[in-house]
Amino acid sequence: MDWRWNDATDARDAATFAASVVRLSTDYISHGEIQTGLSPDGQRWADNLAELYAADFAEPDDRDMLVGRDAEGTVCAFLVIAWESSARREFAVIEDMAVAPQLRGKGVGSELLALALERIRQRGIEWVFLESGVANEAAHRFFEREGFNTVSHVFARKLGS
Repeated sequence: MDWRWNDATDARDAATFAASVVRLSTDYISHGEIQTGLSPDGQRWADNLAELYAADFAEPDDRDMLVGRDAEGTVCAFLVIAWESSARREFAVIEDMAVAPQLRGKGVGSELLALALERIRQRGIEWVFLESGVANEAAHRFFEREGFNTVSHVFARKLGS
């Protein structure tokens, strides 16, 4: 696997990959996808998902993106870290992470996550957070195996029409 951080040439391919993989299931949808407009309602994906990802990936703002390409140069994994801070601490948020379905269970996700955690450690950050759709049980098991713990439940309510 060829891993690259923040390579501008990866943005469009990563966006196409991200949309094609996450669109396979609405289980991936969590509050972050609603907050950023990737899902209009928490039940379905935005019709223009690839374009939305492309816009997000083209202008990373305080984020880093790691992309993995196979021997043929095809994107098969990606992860986005957002660098955040409050009045009392800096922290990292893994905003998005996906591995091609045919590579799941083969160590690619663990390698992807390990590279991200090392980058976070290098910045001296102690806490990293991520979210996962409530029904995305395979991802929950993966994150628990990788040492993550559930620390909250997020509740949402749409107001108005």
